[in-house]
Amino acid sequence: MYENPLVPNAKLRQMYVAMAEARVLDEHVAELQRRVKSVKGAKGRRRLDSRLDSKLDSIRGQEACRVSTAIDLGPGDLVSDSQAGVVMDLLAGAKVSSLLKRVAELHSGKKVRRTKTSERLLPWIDDTGERLRMAMGAALAFKTLGRPNVVVAYVRHGDVGKGVWRKVLELAGKLELPVIFVVLPAMKGERRDGVTNLSAKTARWGVPGIPVDAGDAVALYRVAQESLGRTRGGDGPVLIECVAYSVEGLGGGAPGDPLVQMKEFLLGRRVCTKAWLERAGERLRRRIAAAGQ
Repeated sequence: MYENPLVPNAKLRQMYVAMAEARVLDEHVAELQRRVKSVKGAKGRRRLDSRLDSKLDSIRGQEACRVSTAIDLGPGDLVSDSQAGVVMDLLAGAKVSSLLKRVAELHSGKKVRRTKTSERLLPWIDDTGERLRMAMGAALAFKTLGRPNVVVAYVRHGDVGKGVWRKVLELAGKLELPVIFVVLPAMKGERRDGVTNLSAKTARWGVPGIPVDAGDAVALYRVAQESLGRTRGGDGPVLIECVAYSVEGLGGGAPGDPLVQMKEFLLGRRVCTKAWLERAGERLRRRIAAAGQ
């Protein structure tokens, strides 16, 4: 069994478990939302779907992008998420009991509060530009106070135009802010007119940009480690662009499943067995079942 010293086998297994649990929680939330939407309005009650304060967006297909860039964040580091949800809270170290309590509100048809369950997450707001400015403000505070912490800001492809990106990155680069921008691929079915080949344009704005396969958790992890080392060392921001490459044989040139890609990698390197892979995520499934959800 070959072990890469840069990404030890124990870390690879930890990454896969985190990806599997993210998928389990994401699918659980999606199922609850389908149930809520399917309930018809009863006399004297508003329709349940009208009581949702916001939709908890799915992160399916983004597991590698999120786990690989967040798994080694340390105490005091902060995350700015790209969307309302609970999966990033899980990856940021939130207590499972708190997450399930929040998800239970959705199941009951109560208003889903936009509150965080992890101390690592910055408040979520609708406006992407404002979220980025908030993330940069937090990074500036770290730099001013001399703290070796970083902010990881997730942004969905197409949520920010070229003009905003230029202003944000030019300022972040000029101030050498300890922030890593992670550009997530568009979700399935989304058509967004985002900046094409963003990572190829960022250097002229003062920030190095690195394109990485959105389904390759190992490549993303290595890039994230290099970026964290650079940023913590005072060398300023980095932009990681997660690119969803199409997989031959899938209809419509669809991107592959990052969990399947990671499974094949682990089995090919004999990092674990098929039985171990099948059990990954089982602990969270049991906790969900025990919570009666």
